[in-house]
Amino acid sequence: MGGKWVAMPLKITSKLLDYGLWFACRLVIVTLRVAIWMWKSLSRLSLDLSVMAGKSYDKLITVYDKLPYDGGFDDISVYNLRLHDGASVISPVDLLTEIQSKQLMIIGATGSGKSTLAQWLSYQVGGQVIVYECEGSPDSWRGLQVVGQAEDFDSINQSMAADLKDLTHQIEIRAERGDSALAGSDRVLIAEEFPELVQKCSNASEWLERHARRGRKARRFLILLSQYDQVAAWGLEGKGGIAANFSKLRLGKLAVKHAGKLKDDQLVDWLKSDSTHALLDDDPVQLPTYRELTQVTRQLPISTWEIAETAAGNDLNRISESSEDSEILGKALAELAQTKSPTYVIKNVLGYTGSRYQAGKAEFQKLIGEKE
Repeated sequence: MGGKWVAMPLKITSKLLDYGLWFACRLVIVTLRVAIWMWKSLSRLSLDLSVMAGKSYDKLITVYDKLPYDGGFDDISVYNLRLHDGASVISPVDLLTEIQSKQLMIIGATGSGKSTLAQWLSYQVGGQVIVYECEGSPDSWRGLQVVGQAEDFDSINQSMAADLKDLTHQIEIRAERGDSALAGSDRVLIAEEFPELVQKCSNASEWLERHARRGRKARRFLILLSQYDQVAAWGLEGKGGIAANFSKLRLGKLAVKHAGKLKDDQLVDWLKSDSTHALLDDDPVQLPTYRELTQVTRQLPISTWEIAETAAGNDLNRISESSEDSEILGKALAELAQTKSPTYVIKNVLGYTGSRYQAGKAEFQKLIGEKE
């Protein structure tokens, strides 16, 4: 047997077929898994796009609803800044939407419109407005309560102490009765050149810190104005947690300077292209025109003011008996509400405050002919 070969057949062919079948099935399974992954990714992309589209249309609706009250339909404009390559577009954020969850600092040089913008914003919020201003003239803040004129820092300090007690009271009401109990109790506190108040008023630091942390939920809104963009000037050095509760709205040259720090030349060019362009933190924002800003602060004719203010001391039931008097009063109150706010009319003209606010709101709607 030494010179003969022995045949030993191997079952390679069957094994190859088995592995080939396994590989084909594995390929099918992997293909289906990749298809599922692609379907899932496309679904997520579609969902993200739908959410973005929904937010965009919500902002569009918000702006569109304000057109009849913010200057009429003549001010409709479409603005986009197309850059040199024609691809990029600056898309400003909506100011009122973005500041809803934070307090606000407005930073700009003298004459940049800080006070006018702050007054316009206060009317958007509504409610009582208190201004801390040590240098302003009687005409600086039309129709608003101003504390501290002629460098009366003692009055500002005392008023800030009262604000702190008021804030505590608001927090207690909210804890006992919920957010609905604070409806109609909004208050806007505007501090002109706040860094100076930090130096001159002993209550300013606590006033700032407590309102920064608790103010929004207690319906107390801060608008702080300054020419300085340094954290130390605001008394916030080393207090990053408090600073995080504020949005910074930079105007004019200070906005351009900040955009330069971001190394965004396109944003710098956009800010320089129009005086209504500003920065909210690091985002571009389109401000109302000067005419729109001053429209809500423009005083009404004397006759209208006299009719509306006099009505507060009269018996409204007696007035409503005369359809002619009621119509005149309704028009006067409606016009006053456009210039001030419905909350101002209800609380300061009709005299309905506190728990009587809702009754006052119903009376106001009745007088102006608006259905509830």
